[in-house]
Amino acid sequence: MSSRATYNVPYDSSERDRRKKAFIRKRKRKRLIVILSMFAVALGLLILIICLTVGLIKKLINDHNEKVTYVDYTGEYKEIWLVDNSHARQGDEGAFYVIEEKVEDENTETVKVNPKAQKYKDIIPGSKGLVIVDAGHGGYDGGAEANGVLEKDLNLEISYKLKDELILRGYTVYLTRPNDEFVGLNARASLANSQDDPVCLISIHQNSLDESEGSASGLEAWTYKREGCVELGDAVAEAVSKKTGAKNRGTRTRTNLVVTSKTTMPAIIFECGYVTDAEEAAKLADDDYQELIVEGIVDGIDAFAGYDR
Repeated sequence: MSSRATYNVPYDSSERDRRKKAFIRKRKRKRLIVILSMFAVALGLLILIICLTVGLIKKLINDHNEKVTYVDYTGEYKEIWLVDNSHARQGDEGAFYVIEEKVEDENTETVKVNPKAQKYKDIIPGSKGLVIVDAGHGGYDGGAEANGVLEKDLNLEISYKLKDELILRGYTVYLTRPNDEFVGLNARASLANSQDDPVCLISIHQNSLDESEGSASGLEAWTYKREGCVELGDAVAEAVSKKTGAKNRGTRTRTNLVVTSKTTMPAIIFECGYVTDAEEAAKLADDDYQELIVEGIVDGIDAFAGYDR
């Protein structure tokens, strides 16, 4: 019978302690990582809240008209595009004005202006090119007259509003009839053709019907079969109809309309409405409705020229 030797291996307590300490260190590292991650998230949220708060404060300051820059009118007439009843001073850029704090200062001019300039303040003045605006009739040629309105006066009023809107949106403007004077049709075409590379010509008119012809309302464009003309008429008629709600009677062509047939750029005669329709005549004489007309016309020009609104 053989005998087996028995060996007693001593238990290593130091190995157990080492493993325990390693486990504790690993658990502490995980906790530290979690804590640091939570701190980073909290810090990020805090920074976001601060940024949003600063942005809100700036917006509130801007809304209260402190040191905000707006584009002004340029050209013959002195009007400043800011916010109603604010004080203003001319800025360093020439065609810009800076809102001042509302203070009583005899050297500070008080102006009433159109606040929508803020919407277009980032457009570079004159960057979109030249538009020719032709106010139909004038002087001894009054045009259509009905329901207490005279066409030549409406044409000039709307043309000046159109000029202002075009300048505001980045166009330069040439007026063939800047006041109540007669300008011949051939002279209008020559004046337009003498301008350098215009985007288009818009001739402002009002429509009418003889009593024997019944009644009609709505807007329409007349033009000549030349490149870009019908497209311009369609774009303007559609945009003004959308803006005003007036019936769109479409774009029509004729060969004997001088300002469209004898000019070289895309050109339309735009009939804003019928002065012989009492309801439409009242609208055409209203400043707010005229503003809608010119906004629609410029929307149409923008669409025709490929600019986003």
